[in-house]
Amino acid sequence: MKIWHVGSSSSPRAVDGVNTTVWLIAREQARLGHQVGLLLDAPPAPEATTWAETTALQFYHIVSNTWRFDPQKLQTLLCTDRPDIVHMHSVFLPKQSALARVLVQHQVPYIITPNAMHPKLLRKGWVKKSLYSWLIEKPRFSRAAAIAVVTPREADTIKAFVPNYKKPVRWVPNPMNVYDLAERTWEGNIQAKRLVYLGRFDVTHKGIDILANIARCLPLDIEIHLYGMKEQKTAHLMEPIERNMPSNMHLHKPVFGAEKAQVLAQASLYLQTSRWEVFGISVAEAMYSGVPCAIAQTMNLSDLFQEYDLGLVLPATPQAAADRITHALAQPEQLHRWSEQARAYVQEHFHPKTIALKYLELYSEATQS
Repeated sequence: MKIWHVGSSSSPRAVDGVNTTVWLIAREQARLGHQVGLLLDAPPAPEATTWAETTALQFYHIVSNTWRFDPQKLQTLLCTDRPDIVHMHSVFLPKQSALARVLVQHQVPYIITPNAMHPKLLRKGWVKKSLYSWLIEKPRFSRAAAIAVVTPREADTIKAFVPNYKKPVRWVPNPMNVYDLAERTWEGNIQAKRLVYLGRFDVTHKGIDILANIARCLPLDIEIHLYGMKEQKTAHLMEPIERNMPSNMHLHKPVFGAEKAQVLAQASLYLQTSRWEVFGISVAEAMYSGVPCAIAQTMNLSDLFQEYDLGLVLPATPQAAADRITHALAQPEQLHRWSEQARAYVQEHFHPKTIALKYLELYSEATQS
């Protein structure tokens, strides 16, 4: 099968959950013998070339702006190297909607993995989004051959967004990068009282301010270490956090590969307090490494945590969250049980090869319907 993926950066190392997902799925599908290409709006980075050499990934560089890919180059590519299916990742990107219209003209089916269909996100800038959704995004969803959701809860949001959609809506979780994490697993050093967060320092989305408030409520010997980079759009919110940061909260540059595996292995607990999060790649990676996790109830994964007892779901207020974390660190048997249960769950459901195969099944269903 010839597959195009749309929605990634030109580098597999960009700090973004959607980007990580696209590169992992594409690589696994190529390893399974399919012709897989990434539609990029910038030339592939040097590290992307390394991936291509080992997996036969193809790159299609077509310049784009906010509204569309270069129409002439896109038309030429569709005529000379027509895919069997196109897999779009993300939502509210006008150029993907423009691409969808071109694909319909060429009778090329496409599926969508929104990765961001959360009620809170849809309410942000709701006036503009309502108009955009009605004119552009809902038609893109309606014409899709299938839609994939990364958590069961997201399916309800999809149904509310396009209530008359009759084609397949399937749950396919995001994968985690097991290849970077396979050599190191959790060391179980609970006594270190080292809480770790991995991801962008997007204050509003990722709840960096919430982490700071929790840190203030924790005993000083419990430290929170954040690994990531500032998000330009919330830099003005990050500055006062840095100026008034509690002494037990520390910021670090992003980590990759063996360094990331080491950070996770040496953590006492993984902590994430996003105000909304449809999935959470870093949470899945921590689970795969065996690190017990504490996450906000506003994250969709909290449903799975509660149903399968995979970790700690935090209450909304910082003091209550800090109290629950402090109590959990004093319960080593509970932490080890969460570690084992979460790791087993992730190995079964979130392995890249498992996800690649699930998508291949969905592609077949979508192209035959």
